[in-house]
Amino acid sequence: MGLAALVEAAASRAPMPAVAVAVFDRERVRAQVVHGTADLSTGRPATPDCWWDLASLTKVLVTLPEVLALPVPRDRPIGQLWPRAAGRAAAGATLTDLLAHRSGLPATAEFYRTLRGESIVDAALDTPRSSVRPVYSDLGYIILGRLVEELSGDSLAGLAARRTGLRMGGPVAPAVATERCPWRGRLIVGEVHDENAAALGGAAGHAGAFGTLALVTAAARTHLDDRPACLAGDGAGERFGAGWWLHPTRGLGGPRAGADGFGASGFVGNRIWFEPSRGYGVVVLSNRVHPVRGDRAPFAAWCDGLLAAIAGEFGG
Repeated sequence: MGLAALVEAAASRAPMPAVAVAVFDRERVRAQVVHGTADLSTGRPATPDCWWDLASLTKVLVTLPEVLALPVPRDRPIGQLWPRAAGRAAAGATLTDLLAHRSGLPATAEFYRTLRGESIVDAALDTPRSSVRPVYSDLGYIILGRLVEELSGDSLAGLAARRTGLRMGGPVAPAVATERCPWRGRLIVGEVHDENAAALGGAAGHAGAFGTLALVTAAARTHLDDRPACLAGDGAGERFGAGWWLHPTRGLGGPRAGADGFGASGFVGNRIWFEPSRGYGVVVLSNRVHPVRGDRAPFAAWCDGLLAAIAGEFGG
């Protein structure tokens, strides 16, 4: 069929209102497509200039590179690096602990129900830690995002704009719609879907970035040869590097993933997956949660089929 035709056909069968896919190698983008309806309430089509909510891809495309760029030791407790963290419950976690989801912080908390702005950062810093096993944690990246801003003297939005052109803080347009949010009582278009990020002003270490397919693909391509080491695992298939999920964590790479595959996902229906030994990567952006969030299984099954087919094209 050929790679371009394969991607086009897969996009036409996607169980999401809108989807954008790019496949790239070390030299160029090999195939890309934008398909579907950006906003079901208006019928507006998705186009290459649309901005997509990147959700947790913010962690790896914005926060991770800025943490790694800080001129501070990553194995020292944050309470020693950042005065604001001193004496707090999270003070003993290192930057590497937070990046690799081994800090002992829980996955998330509904801070947005009662808190706004800096009080959310303080609540994350004051959250008790557990040392039982690694947990993929938004709270760790809320802390990292604010730490980066205060130690660098710049905003995440400014840092992201200079490094990749990704936008934070909203609103952005034309944007792909996400959920009709029960908390905000409206359809979310061009502002962050994640409630804690919204309560933080739209830009946070765990969510808040927006990108076009071209910008996200360009940002992703810089990570193809990262080959992150495993820094945390639970013995049951959960393996994390600095920021990235390593194969076989949650089956993110599909049924034909390579042993050194790695990637990340976003709640609204996004995924980045790299196959460094095979020399390619895949970006998937979608609005799986539009107009309401539901079962993730159809999106996951579609991604499995897409990634397996692409692996076959590259000899996997």
